[in-house]
Amino acid sequence: MSKWALACFVVCGACANNVAFDKATGPDGRIKGARPVVLAENAGTTKGIVTYPGGDRIDWRVIELPEGQKGRLDLQMTYSTPRPGLRLAFDVFDQWNVPVKEAAARGRGRIKSTSVEKATGKVFVRIYAPGRGDAGQYKLTAEFHPEVVVKDFNPLDVAVADPPRLPDIPEAAVPCVTFDPQNPTCAISCPPGSPPDWKGCPKPTPPPGTGGTGEQPPPPPPPVEKAKPVVARVLKVDVSTDGLEVTLGAGSEQGVAKEWKVNVLRGATTAPLSGGGGTIKRVNKTTTIIVVKLTTNQMAENSNVQLSP
Repeated sequence: MSKWALACFVVCGACANNVAFDKATGPDGRIKGARPVVLAENAGTTKGIVTYPGGDRIDWRVIELPEGQKGRLDLQMTYSTPRPGLRLAFDVFDQWNVPVKEAAARGRGRIKSTSVEKATGKVFVRIYAPGRGDAGQYKLTAEFHPEVVVKDFNPLDVAVADPPRLPDIPEAAVPCVTFDPQNPTCAISCPPGSPPDWKGCPKPTPPPGTGGTGEQPPPPPPPVEKAKPVVARVLKVDVSTDGLEVTLGAGSEQGVAKEWKVNVLRGATTAPLSGGGGTIKRVNKTTTIIVVKLTTNQMAENSNVQLSP
């Protein structure tokens, strides 16, 4: 996708609240459709675009490490956005779709990186746009550093002289053919008839999936939107002992709260009027009553008031 097309996705940010984050996603929007990152000489890259406003918030990638090998997997993501202030992020899951908590991505600016120690099998990477207006083009690089395998020491390869004869020969251990709690050999084996929780029997391996359930990991929670200032028109002005009581055409239905700040705006501009501060006395559903230290002539000339958190 071109940078111009990406910019078009971001322009849709004004209506991001009306677009589902996965409306336009492809198969790689879910972990089952993760696209593979092919390793050549233990390194590989992948590129893509995620956009919350465009309905393609999440991309999944899977890295299949060499069979039978274990080692450190280094991941680095660089990204670019169509305008300043936007960002992307990624997190890591193991071959059972369980989050790798110690592999949280770190970094400043538009470079994020992390490492997965003792990585083996398959590693899943979820690349996503964190906020409702976020979008960007990314490049993910993976480098695998396998552990050096040292050949096991085999004592049979070393020539050892026969030991001297011992005065007594210890009694031979009785093999554990069937379960017998009195037989010491049964304590380190799992013969037929052993109880399910017998200490010599191996523990069952949990099935693949998050928490052993195989369920799809939930998407990252959307960000909490902050309240925005409200500019209200003056509906009525009354004189009181505390100053002027001014009724405004905005209330709790517009998000106004009693602890908000008051600023009378100068004329038809958005600049605050000098001495135009005040306090909120009461907030109704569609109106708000404020108290200001201004004259009636000043309120007649300045009929807009900004209410802000």
